[in-house]
Amino acid sequence: MPSMNGRFSAANVPLRFLIRMAYGVQDFQIIDGPSWQLSKKFDIQAKAEDGFKRPMNRLLQSLLADRFVLKVHTETRQLPVSSLVLARSDGKLGPDLKPSTIDCPDPQIAAQKMSEALAKGGNPQAVMAEMRDQACGMMPMMLPGPPGVPPTMAMRVSGQPISMLTQLLTQFTGRMVQDHTGLTGRYDYQIIMDPQLAMQAAQQMGMTIPAGVTMPPSNGPSLLTFLQEQLGLKIVTERGPLEVLVIDSAELPTPD
Repeated sequence: MPSMNGRFSAANVPLRFLIRMAYGVQDFQIIDGPSWQLSKKFDIQAKAEDGFKRPMNRLLQSLLADRFVLKVHTETRQLPVSSLVLARSDGKLGPDLKPSTIDCPDPQIAAQKMSEALAKGGNPQAVMAEMRDQACGMMPMMLPGPPGVPPTMAMRVSGQPISMLTQLLTQFTGRMVQDHTGLTGRYDYQIIMDPQLAMQAAQQMGMTIPAGVTMPPSNGPSLLTFLQEQLGLKIVTERGPLEVLVIDSAELPTPD
């Protein structure tokens, strides 16, 4: 992962995950590519000569082109696209979606300050500790069930815009989810996580799941039911134009 002085390091990650980082796309937006793009894992240690003068994604794109001889192009295709909208005509929100009273730092401003501090040789841990607000962000949790029933996996989100929810839903549903709620500001809420979908999302992020490991089905309501009943939101899906990244070719890198 990015660190100070323009260094980039990654351990045991597949090519597909690196492509996602470099081009800012979701897994379902990547088309074609070599058969080994998920199965083979790589350790990477790289340093840019110009440090943080170029965005990290541009540096990673150059690294992939150099070491993997990666060639890609973009296209626009008709794919399933989902919209997150208010479930009720009167606009009333569900009981688990509440405007936040937490004063969280703007993520873009925080990222810019982080880059500037690191470019000046600042210590990453110290910079993060200075800007971090422990009350903001996401935290996994377990919701207790009735006696004899295992708890349900969930994610507690505090002080975040609705765009954070659409990012989570994009990961869990495997299709683009766009915010059409009209809701502004920051919110506190929790969202249930289907264990099988969570494991699938983890694999797409490059995590290695041991062979034979399976996750039990969720004991809670379905994701769509939870969204409507507890958050007052729903997902409407139709086909629409979506930009995809087509992998033209890639080669296994030689050790250096």
